[in-house]
Amino acid sequence: MTDEDDRVSRRRYNRALAARAEAEALLEEKSRELFLANEALAKHSAKLEQAVLERTADLRLALERAEAASAARSRFLATMSHEIRTPLGGLLGMIDLVAMEETVPEKLELLGYARTAGLGLSRIVNEVLDFSKMEAGVFLFEQENVDLRAMLESIRILVSSHEHGKDRRLIVRIDKAVPKLFLCDATRVRQVLSNLVSNALRYSTDGPVIIHSEVRDGPDGDRLRLEVEDFGVGIAKEDIGNLFKDFTQISNPLTAAAQGTGLGLAICKRVIEGLGGKIGVTSTPEEGSIFWFELPLMVPDMAALEDAESATDAAPVSLEGARVLIAEDNVINQKLLLTYADRMGMTADLAHNGRIALEKFSPGKYDLILMDVAMPEMDGLEATRHLHTRWPGDQLPPILALTAHLMDAVEQEARSAGISRILSKPIPFEELQTALRQSLRTRKTPQQAAPPSAPPASVPEATKAARAEVQTRDPGRGLTELMDPKVHQDFVETFGLEGLSDFAAKFVKDSATRIEVLLAADAAGDTAEVTTQAHSLRGAAMAFGFPDMVEWAGQIEKGETHLEDASVAETAARFKARLNELDAAIRDRGQETTAPSPE
Repeated sequence: MTDEDDRVSRRRYNRALAARAEAEALLEEKSRELFLANEALAKHSAKLEQAVLERTADLRLALERAEAASAARSRFLATMSHEIRTPLGGLLGMIDLVAMEETVPEKLELLGYARTAGLGLSRIVNEVLDFSKMEAGVFLFEQENVDLRAMLESIRILVSSHEHGKDRRLIVRIDKAVPKLFLCDATRVRQVLSNLVSNALRYSTDGPVIIHSEVRDGPDGDRLRLEVEDFGVGIAKEDIGNLFKDFTQISNPLTAAAQGTGLGLAICKRVIEGLGGKIGVTSTPEEGSIFWFELPLMVPDMAALEDAESATDAAPVSLEGARVLIAEDNVINQKLLLTYADRMGMTADLAHNGRIALEKFSPGKYDLILMDVAMPEMDGLEATRHLHTRWPGDQLPPILALTAHLMDAVEQEARSAGISRILSKPIPFEELQTALRQSLRTRKTPQQAAPPSAPPASVPEATKAARAEVQTRDPGRGLTELMDPKVHQDFVETFGLEGLSDFAAKFVKDSATRIEVLLAADAAGDTAEVTTQAHSLRGAAMAFGFPDMVEWAGQIEKGETHLEDASVAETAARFKARLNELDAAIRDRGQETTAPSPE
């Protein structure tokens, strides 16, 4: 090999070494870049996992808060329903009782106006509560046999007694294809129909209101269509789109006179859609409107049809001489229910709570039990469970629950406890009478006593004894200065001074006992018992129109006594001092009273 060849080979070798070194350096650089990229990716992945965990925890916390808020809202609605409907039921019930005894036409007319106003308030309260229930997602639907013809007839009769329905014709046209019974929620269908008929009467001044029902074919099967037609002011085309919106009323010459919350049609829309149907309207200004809705038509089998017909055709059951146990802690409701029992010719026995009801009950002693749901010591549901635990079902009479809470909030628990039927306060006389008759009729082993020998108008001796539990003497004029003047006047006009004394003495006695229990519970740190007693004190004081007592008891119940720089014991002492003042007002009259001094 020549020197020249050697130099060429060496240059090639050096270039190869240089190329290899460059390749190795490039590989090392790329490997380093890949390592750093993988390291960054791992860190980013860890951050993403942490973010997902944190987001999941946030979502879980938000869900728990939403569920807690929904539960709190449901409890609030139930409480508001109870607090509103209880005094409203007492108001309407007392109006009915006074009207039963009144014979002067002018006074009957005034009582009629008062009852109409009370029913109007009840309608508004129910609309607001229904709307709130829908917003809270606690509005439930039932499925039961619905007799459309009977429902429309009852609406027709009700309309004829309404101020807007006097001298107006309600024409009902039902196609032969409409079955006698169909499956749906009877209460909600009646609610929608009643609202549409009421609107038709209020927004028209003459002409008939026509209800038409027929069966139509639908994409998913037959549908039941109902139409309510009026010949009133009508609705402009541009306003129809706003009809079913919340809190909306269409302006027209009759709007101010009709009044309302603007929720009726919005609730109707939600109810119908909740039942799987649809609702709408066709209207021509100055000619009238047709409001319609359609529902899926589901027909029960023949066995259900025969059962319904046999129940409808059954002879009415007399309540004369029937024995009823009334478990109720509210003094006004006690008076109301006992008076109702008198009017029905029933023998009534009173229990102030579920525990006393258990002590008084024995098989065969009562034909019916009216059980208030919310009572101290033992509520109506717990008492009912104890009854079913101690005795077999065939030894128990029908148990009807009375509640001022939302029906949906207590229905499932009441059914599982063994309640035969749930009645919502306020309960009108006729509705209660019908429910009691139906419960006696469906009882498998009736134990109704023979009718008493005294005339129907006489009061059974047992009922007199029960009523004596809420009666004392006239507290005198001093009470006028302590009570709200309007409440005092209402009490005197309804029950007289003798009746007012009954309630005042009972209030002093019960409140004095509750105050002592409350103070003992506060000293022992039992906040639950403190809240329970304060709630009862506030409700009783509210019924009598003692605003200061209502405020003090409310502060204790809500744990807000600190707002007036006072403790629970100090606020309770104020309540007790006012009780002493009330007791002194009773004693100053010089009348004997069964209510002991709160001292």
